[in-house]
Amino acid sequence: MSNSISEFFSKSGIKKFKNGAKSIADKTAVRVVATSMVLAGAFGATKARSNGERVELKNPGPVTAFAVTERGDTLCSYLAEKTDSASFARLQNLVNNATKSRTGREVLKSISDQNTVLTMGDAGAGTVGFFNPENNSICLNEHFGDAMLQSCLVHEGKHSVQSFSLNNGIHSENTFYTNTLISRVMEAAAVATQTKFSYELAQVGDSAAWKAMQKEHKDIADTFEAGAKKYGKDKKKTMRATMLAWYKDKSYAELYDRSLAQFHTSFAANASVNQLEGAFRKSINTDKLIRAVCQQGGKSYATDGNLLTTPETAYLSRDVYFQTKVASSTFEGRTGRMDSSAAFMYPVEKDGTVSKLTYVQEAQQEARQVKQEKQERQAAKTQMVVNKLNMRTR
Repeated sequence: MSNSISEFFSKSGIKKFKNGAKSIADKTAVRVVATSMVLAGAFGATKARSNGERVELKNPGPVTAFAVTERGDTLCSYLAEKTDSASFARLQNLVNNATKSRTGREVLKSISDQNTVLTMGDAGAGTVGFFNPENNSICLNEHFGDAMLQSCLVHEGKHSVQSFSLNNGIHSENTFYTNTLISRVMEAAAVATQTKFSYELAQVGDSAAWKAMQKEHKDIADTFEAGAKKYGKDKKKTMRATMLAWYKDKSYAELYDRSLAQFHTSFAANASVNQLEGAFRKSINTDKLIRAVCQQGGKSYATDGNLLTTPETAYLSRDVYFQTKVASSTFEGRTGRMDSSAAFMYPVEKDGTVSKLTYVQEAQQEARQVKQEKQERQAAKTQMVVNKLNMRTR
Protein backbone atom coordinates (compact mmCIF):
# COMPACT_ATOMS: atom_id res chain seq x y z
CA MET A 1 0.00 0.00 0.00
CA SER A 2 1.49 3.29 -1.06
CA ASN A 3 1.78 6.28 1.24
CA SER A 4 1.54 8.52 -1.80
CA ILE A 5 -1.82 9.79 -2.97
CA SER A 6 -0.58 10.16 -6.52
CA GLU A 7 0.56 6.53 -6.60
CA PHE A 8 -2.77 5.40 -5.17
CA PHE A 9 -4.63 7.22 -7.92
CA SER A 10 -2.51 5.54 -10.57
CA LYS A 11 -3.72 2.14 -9.40
CA SER A 12 -7.10 0.55 -8.74
CA GLY A 13 -8.65 3.51 -6.98
CA ILE A 14 -8.61 5.80 -9.96
CA LYS A 15 -10.80 3.80 -12.29
CA LYS A 16 -13.84 4.31 -10.14
CA PHE A 17 -13.09 7.98 -9.55
CA LYS A 18 -12.35 8.56 -13.20
CA ASN A 19 -15.74 7.24 -14.22
CA GLY A 20 -17.43 9.05 -11.36
CA ALA A 21 -15.85 12.37 -12.27
CA LYS A 22 -16.92 11.96 -15.88
CA SER A 23 -20.45 11.07 -14.81
CA ILE A 24 -20.71 14.15 -12.63
CA ALA A 25 -19.37 16.27 -15.47
CA ASP A 26 -21.93 14.84 -17.88
CA LYS A 27 -24.83 15.43 -15.51
CA THR A 28 -23.94 18.84 -14.16
CA ALA A 29 -21.91 20.25 -17.05
CA VAL A 30 -18.84 20.59 -14.85
CA ARG A 31 -16.19 22.21 -17.00
CA VAL A 32 -13.24 20.16 -18.19
CA VAL A 33 -10.24 21.92 -16.69
CA ALA A 34 -6.61 21.25 -15.92
CA THR A 35 -6.30 18.52 -13.32
CA SER A 36 -4.82 19.51 -9.98
CA MET A 37 -1.98 18.13 -7.97
CA VAL A 38 -4.51 16.07 -6.02
CA LEU A 39 -5.08 13.92 -9.07
CA ALA A 40 -1.41 13.76 -10.00
CA GLY A 41 -0.67 10.34 -11.39
CA ALA A 42 -4.37 9.61 -11.69
CA PHE A 43 -4.09 9.00 -15.37
CA GLY A 44 -0.70 7.54 -16.17
CA ALA A 45 0.85 9.06 -19.29
CA THR A 46 0.22 6.60 -22.09
CA LYS A 47 1.36 6.45 -25.67
CA ALA A 48 -0.68 8.72 -27.89
CA ARG A 49 -3.48 7.11 -29.87
CA SER A 50 -3.20 7.18 -33.61
CA ASN A 51 -4.71 10.34 -35.02
CA GLY A 52 -3.76 10.55 -38.64
CA GLU A 53 -0.36 9.65 -40.00
CA ARG A 54 2.48 9.98 -37.50
CA VAL A 55 6.19 9.44 -37.65
CA GLU A 56 7.01 7.25 -34.64
CA LEU A 57 10.42 7.76 -33.09
CA LYS A 58 12.59 4.74 -32.45
CA ASN A 59 13.85 5.77 -29.03
CA PRO A 60 11.15 7.65 -27.12
CA GLY A 61 12.37 9.24 -23.93
CA PRO A 62 13.37 12.55 -22.35
CA VAL A 63 15.52 14.76 -24.53
CA THR A 64 16.77 18.30 -24.06
CA ALA A 65 14.77 20.94 -25.91
CA PHE A 66 14.87 24.73 -25.79
CA ALA A 67 12.27 27.40 -25.12
CA VAL A 68 12.72 29.99 -27.86
CA THR A 69 11.27 33.51 -27.75
CA GLU A 70 9.70 35.41 -30.65
CA ARG A 71 13.04 37.15 -31.20
CA GLY A 72 14.75 33.81 -31.60
CA ASP A 73 16.54 33.99 -28.25
CA THR A 74 16.81 30.91 -26.03
CA LEU A 75 15.01 31.44 -22.74
CA CYS A 76 16.00 28.12 -21.17
CA SER A 77 16.36 24.42 -21.83
CA TYR A 78 13.82 21.84 -20.70
CA LEU A 79 13.32 18.09 -20.76
CA ALA A 80 10.67 16.63 -23.06
CA GLU A 81 9.57 13.12 -23.94
CA LYS A 82 9.41 12.41 -27.66
CA THR A 83 6.38 10.19 -28.10
CA ASP A 84 6.10 10.99 -31.80
CA SER A 85 7.23 13.76 -34.11
CA ALA A 86 3.85 15.50 -34.47
CA SER A 87 3.17 15.63 -30.73
CA PHE A 88 6.72 16.79 -30.01
CA ALA A 89 6.46 19.63 -32.53
CA ARG A 90 3.14 20.69 -31.05
CA LEU A 91 4.60 20.64 -27.54
CA GLN A 92 7.52 22.80 -28.67
CA ASN A 93 5.12 25.34 -30.16
CA LEU A 94 3.17 25.56 -26.90
CA VAL A 95 6.37 26.07 -24.90
CA ASN A 96 7.70 28.71 -27.29
CA ASN A 97 4.39 30.54 -27.32
CA ALA A 98 4.38 30.64 -23.50
CA THR A 99 7.53 32.79 -23.59
CA LYS A 100 5.42 35.74 -24.77
CA SER A 101 4.10 36.08 -21.21
CA ARG A 102 6.09 37.18 -18.17
CA THR A 103 4.28 34.58 -16.09
CA GLY A 104 4.92 31.94 -18.74
CA ARG A 105 8.64 32.68 -18.76
CA GLU A 106 8.79 32.46 -14.98
CA VAL A 107 7.09 29.05 -14.91
CA LEU A 108 9.18 27.69 -17.79
CA LYS A 109 12.40 28.65 -16.02
CA SER A 110 11.22 26.83 -12.89
CA ILE A 111 10.34 23.75 -14.94
CA SER A 112 13.84 23.88 -16.39
CA ASP A 113 15.53 24.29 -12.99
CA GLN A 114 13.55 21.39 -11.53
CA ASN A 115 14.14 19.05 -14.50
CA THR A 116 10.41 18.49 -14.89
CA VAL A 117 9.76 16.38 -18.00
CA LEU A 118 7.11 17.56 -20.47
CA THR A 119 5.17 15.18 -22.65
CA MET A 120 2.08 15.13 -24.85
CA GLY A 121 -0.15 12.09 -25.13
CA ASP A 122 -3.41 10.58 -23.93
CA ALA A 123 -3.90 11.93 -20.41
CA GLY A 124 -7.29 10.29 -19.92
CA ALA A 125 -10.86 11.15 -20.81
CA GLY A 126 -11.89 14.60 -19.63
CA THR A 127 -8.40 15.47 -18.39
CA VAL A 128 -6.61 18.38 -20.03
CA GLY A 129 -3.33 17.55 -18.33
CA PHE A 130 -1.68 16.64 -15.05
CA PHE A 131 1.54 16.90 -13.09
CA ASN A 132 2.83 13.64 -11.62
CA PRO A 133 5.17 14.17 -8.65
CA GLU A 134 6.15 10.50 -8.66
CA ASN A 135 8.28 10.98 -11.77
CA ASN A 136 8.33 14.79 -11.93
CA SER A 137 6.51 14.99 -15.24
CA ILE A 138 3.73 16.97 -16.91
CA CYS A 139 1.46 15.32 -19.44
CA LEU A 140 -0.72 17.39 -21.79
CA ASN A 141 -3.66 15.66 -23.45
CA GLU A 142 -3.23 15.74 -27.22
CA HIS A 143 -6.98 15.41 -27.72
CA PHE A 144 -7.62 18.97 -26.55
CA GLY A 145 -7.10 22.13 -28.56
CA ASP A 146 -4.10 24.41 -28.18
CA ALA A 147 -6.18 27.11 -26.47
CA MET A 148 -6.81 24.77 -23.53
CA LEU A 149 -3.36 23.17 -23.54
CA GLN A 150 -1.55 26.51 -23.66
CA SER A 151 -2.72 27.65 -20.24
CA CYS A 152 -2.76 24.07 -18.91
CA LEU A 153 1.01 23.93 -19.50
CA VAL A 154 1.47 26.85 -17.11
CA HIS A 155 -1.13 25.51 -14.67
CA GLU A 156 0.64 22.17 -14.33
CA GLY A 157 4.01 23.91 -14.35
CA LYS A 158 2.83 25.82 -11.30
CA HIS A 159 1.98 22.50 -9.63
CA SER A 160 5.53 21.36 -10.32
CA VAL A 161 6.84 24.47 -8.54
CA GLN A 162 4.45 23.91 -5.63
CA SER A 163 5.46 20.28 -5.30
CA PHE A 164 9.10 21.23 -4.91
CA SER A 165 8.24 24.01 -2.46
CA LEU A 166 6.22 21.66 -0.25
CA ASN A 167 8.17 18.45 -0.88
CA ASN A 168 5.05 16.98 -2.52
CA GLY A 169 2.83 18.19 0.32
CA ILE A 170 -0.02 15.69 0.19
CA HIS A 171 0.72 12.49 2.11
CA SER A 172 -0.83 9.76 4.23
CA GLU A 173 0.91 11.17 7.30
CA ASN A 174 -1.37 14.22 7.09
CA THR A 175 -4.87 14.40 8.51
CA PHE A 176 -7.75 14.65 6.06
CA TYR A 177 -8.23 18.31 6.95
CA THR A 178 -4.56 19.04 6.27
CA ASN A 179 -4.56 17.26 2.92
CA THR A 180 -7.71 19.14 1.94
CA LEU A 181 -6.22 22.53 2.83
CA ILE A 182 -3.08 21.71 0.84
CA SER A 183 -4.83 20.35 -2.24
CA ARG A 184 -7.27 23.25 -2.45
CA VAL A 185 -4.80 26.09 -2.11
CA MET A 186 -2.46 24.42 -4.59
CA GLU A 187 -5.23 24.20 -7.16
CA ALA A 188 -6.53 27.69 -6.42
CA ALA A 189 -3.07 29.21 -6.81
CA ALA A 190 -2.39 27.23 -10.00
CA VAL A 191 -5.63 28.48 -11.56
CA ALA A 192 -4.77 32.04 -10.51
CA THR A 193 -1.38 31.73 -12.26
CA GLN A 194 -3.06 30.17 -15.29
CA THR A 195 -5.52 33.07 -15.44
CA LYS A 196 -2.79 35.71 -15.20
CA PHE A 197 -0.79 33.96 -17.92
CA SER A 198 -3.79 33.83 -20.27
CA TYR A 199 -4.53 37.50 -19.64
CA GLU A 200 -0.94 38.46 -20.45
CA LEU A 201 -1.07 36.54 -23.73
CA ALA A 202 -4.25 38.39 -24.67
CA GLN A 203 -2.51 41.69 -24.03
CA VAL A 204 0.07 40.87 -26.70
CA GLY A 205 -2.55 39.80 -29.22
CA ASP A 206 -2.93 36.07 -28.50
CA SER A 207 -6.41 35.84 -26.96
CA ALA A 208 -7.23 32.14 -27.48
CA ALA A 209 -6.19 31.00 -23.99
CA TRP A 210 -7.93 33.97 -22.35
CA LYS A 211 -11.18 33.24 -24.19
CA ALA A 212 -10.95 29.63 -23.03
CA MET A 213 -10.44 30.80 -19.43
CA GLN A 214 -13.43 33.14 -19.69
CA LYS A 215 -15.53 30.22 -20.87
CA GLU A 216 -14.31 27.61 -18.39
CA HIS A 217 -13.67 29.83 -15.34
CA LYS A 218 -15.76 32.93 -15.92
CA ASP A 219 -15.96 34.07 -12.28
CA ILE A 220 -12.22 33.66 -11.79
CA ALA A 221 -11.38 35.40 -15.07
CA ASP A 222 -13.74 38.26 -14.23
CA THR A 223 -12.19 38.60 -10.77
CA PHE A 224 -8.69 38.83 -12.21
CA GLU A 225 -9.68 41.28 -14.93
CA ALA A 226 -11.42 43.55 -12.42
CA GLY A 227 -8.37 43.46 -10.15
CA ALA A 228 -6.00 44.09 -13.05
CA LYS A 229 -7.95 47.19 -14.04
CA LYS A 230 -8.29 48.49 -10.49
CA TYR A 231 -4.90 47.62 -8.98
CA GLY A 232 -2.74 46.23 -11.80
CA LYS A 233 -2.23 42.66 -13.00
CA ASP A 234 0.95 42.14 -10.97
CA LYS A 235 -0.42 43.44 -7.67
CA LYS A 236 -0.84 41.14 -4.67
CA LYS A 237 -4.48 42.17 -4.20
CA THR A 238 -5.31 41.04 -7.71
CA MET A 239 -3.68 37.63 -7.37
CA ARG A 240 -5.04 37.05 -3.87
CA ALA A 241 -8.61 37.80 -4.94
CA THR A 242 -8.22 35.58 -8.01
CA MET A 243 -6.90 32.71 -5.93
CA LEU A 244 -9.80 32.99 -3.47
CA ALA A 245 -12.32 33.13 -6.33
CA TRP A 246 -11.50 29.48 -7.09
CA TYR A 247 -13.18 28.38 -3.84
CA LYS A 248 -16.58 29.61 -5.02
CA ASP A 249 -17.03 26.57 -7.28
CA LYS A 250 -17.98 24.08 -4.57
CA SER A 251 -19.08 21.33 -6.94
CA TYR A 252 -15.66 21.30 -8.58
CA ALA A 253 -13.85 21.33 -5.23
CA GLU A 254 -15.99 18.39 -4.14
CA LEU A 255 -14.51 16.20 -6.89
CA TYR A 256 -11.13 16.50 -5.20
CA ASP A 257 -12.63 16.10 -1.73
CA ARG A 258 -14.21 12.80 -2.73
CA SER A 259 -10.94 11.53 -4.17
CA LEU A 260 -9.12 12.38 -0.94
CA ALA A 261 -11.80 10.69 1.16
CA GLN A 262 -11.46 7.62 -1.05
CA PHE A 263 -7.70 7.60 -0.53
CA HIS A 264 -8.02 7.91 3.26
CA THR A 265 -10.61 5.12 3.38
CA SER A 266 -8.53 2.79 1.23
CA PHE A 267 -5.36 3.53 3.17
CA ALA A 268 -7.06 2.93 6.52
CA ALA A 269 -8.34 -0.44 5.30
CA ASN A 270 -5.33 -1.73 3.36
CA ALA A 271 -2.13 -0.17 4.67
CA SER A 272 0.35 -2.25 6.64
CA VAL A 273 0.65 -1.94 10.40
CA ASN A 274 3.94 -0.08 10.02
CA GLN A 275 2.41 2.40 7.58
CA LEU A 276 -0.55 3.02 9.86
CA GLU A 277 1.74 3.86 12.76
CA GLY A 278 2.51 7.32 11.40
CA ALA A 279 -0.67 7.86 9.40
CA PHE A 280 -3.12 10.75 9.71
CA ARG A 281 -1.24 12.56 12.45
CA LYS A 282 0.29 15.67 10.93
CA SER A 283 -1.17 19.13 10.54
CA ILE A 284 0.43 22.10 8.80
CA ASN A 285 1.19 25.70 9.60
CA THR A 286 -1.27 27.48 7.33
CA ASP A 287 0.81 30.68 7.24
CA LYS A 288 3.78 28.74 5.87
CA LEU A 289 1.53 26.84 3.47
CA ILE A 290 -0.09 29.86 1.87
CA ARG A 291 3.22 31.73 1.64
CA ALA A 292 4.92 28.79 -0.09
CA VAL A 293 2.12 28.08 -2.56
CA CYS A 294 0.79 31.54 -3.39
CA GLN A 295 3.77 33.15 -5.05
CA GLN A 296 4.56 35.12 -8.16
CA GLY A 297 7.96 36.44 -9.09
CA GLY A 298 9.43 34.68 -6.06
CA LYS A 299 7.29 36.70 -3.62
CA SER A 300 4.19 35.67 -1.68
CA TYR A 301 0.97 37.47 -2.55
CA ALA A 302 -0.91 35.87 0.37
CA THR A 303 0.59 35.47 3.84
CA ASP A 304 -2.32 34.97 6.26
CA GLY A 305 -3.10 31.28 6.66
CA ASN A 306 -6.44 32.12 8.26
CA LEU A 307 -7.71 32.75 4.73
CA LEU A 308 -7.69 28.98 4.22
CA THR A 309 -9.81 28.11 7.26
CA THR A 310 -12.93 30.24 6.82
CA PRO A 311 -16.44 29.07 5.84
CA GLU A 312 -15.65 30.37 2.35
CA THR A 313 -12.57 28.13 1.95
CA ALA A 314 -12.76 25.27 4.49
CA TYR A 315 -16.21 23.91 3.66
CA LEU A 316 -17.09 20.23 3.16
CA SER A 317 -20.26 18.60 1.87
CA ARG A 318 -22.17 16.40 4.28
CA ASP A 319 -21.80 13.43 1.91
CA VAL A 320 -18.01 13.68 1.90
CA TYR A 321 -17.99 14.29 5.65
CA PHE A 322 -19.81 10.99 6.08
CA GLN A 323 -17.12 9.31 3.95
CA THR A 324 -14.42 10.70 6.24
CA LYS A 325 -16.24 9.28 9.26
CA VAL A 326 -16.25 5.86 7.60
CA ALA A 327 -12.50 6.19 6.99
CA SER A 328 -11.95 7.28 10.58
CA SER A 329 -13.99 4.37 11.92
CA THR A 330 -11.98 1.91 9.82
CA PHE A 331 -8.77 3.53 11.00
CA GLU A 332 -9.86 3.39 14.64
CA GLY A 333 -10.70 -0.28 14.32
CA ARG A 334 -7.14 -1.03 13.24
CA THR A 335 -5.16 1.44 15.35
CA GLY A 336 -7.32 2.62 18.23
CA ARG A 337 -6.85 6.18 16.95
CA MET A 338 -9.22 8.41 15.01
CA ASP A 339 -8.80 11.10 12.38
CA SER A 340 -11.70 13.40 13.19
CA SER A 341 -10.05 16.44 11.62
CA ALA A 342 -12.81 16.85 9.01
CA ALA A 343 -15.10 17.88 11.87
CA PHE A 344 -13.32 21.24 11.92
CA MET A 345 -14.65 22.07 8.45
CA TYR A 346 -17.89 23.88 7.65
CA PRO A 347 -20.93 21.93 6.37
CA VAL A 348 -22.25 22.62 2.88
CA GLU A 349 -26.01 22.30 2.58
CA LYS A 350 -27.78 20.89 -0.49
CA ASP A 351 -28.62 24.40 -1.69
CA GLY A 352 -24.92 25.30 -1.69
CA THR A 353 -25.00 27.51 1.40
CA VAL A 354 -22.30 27.03 4.01
CA SER A 355 -22.95 26.89 7.74
CA LYS A 356 -21.19 29.40 9.96
CA LEU A 357 -20.58 26.59 12.44
CA THR A 358 -18.12 23.74 11.91
CA TYR A 359 -19.24 20.13 12.29
CA VAL A 360 -17.69 20.14 15.76
CA GLN A 361 -19.54 23.30 16.72
CA GLU A 362 -22.79 21.88 15.35
CA ALA A 363 -22.32 18.77 17.48
CA GLN A 364 -21.55 20.90 20.53
CA GLN A 365 -24.60 23.05 19.90
CA GLU A 366 -26.77 19.97 19.50
CA ALA A 367 -25.37 18.52 22.73
CA ARG A 368 -26.17 21.76 24.56
CA GLN A 369 -29.71 21.71 23.17
CA VAL A 370 -30.20 18.10 24.24
CA LYS A 371 -28.87 18.95 27.70
CA GLN A 372 -31.10 22.01 27.92
CA GLU A 373 -34.17 20.05 26.83
CA LYS A 374 -33.35 17.37 29.39
CA GLN A 375 -33.02 20.01 32.10
CA GLU A 376 -36.29 21.60 31.03
CA ARG A 377 -38.08 18.24 31.17
CA GLN A 378 -36.60 17.56 34.58
CA ALA A 379 -37.62 21.02 35.76
CA ALA A 380 -41.14 20.42 34.47
CA LYS A 381 -41.34 17.10 36.33
CA THR A 382 -40.07 18.74 39.50
CA GLN A 383 -42.65 21.49 39.15
CA MET A 384 -45.40 18.91 38.71
CA VAL A 385 -44.34 17.21 41.94
CA VAL A 386 -44.28 20.56 43.74
CA ASN A 387 -47.72 21.42 42.40
CA LYS A 388 -49.12 18.10 43.60
CA LEU A 389 -47.63 18.60 47.05
CA ASN A 390 -49.10 22.09 47.22
CA MET A 391 -52.53 20.76 46.31
CA ARG A 392 -52.35 18.16 49.10
CA THR A 393 -51.46 20.75 51.72
CA ARG A 394 -54.42 22.97 50.90
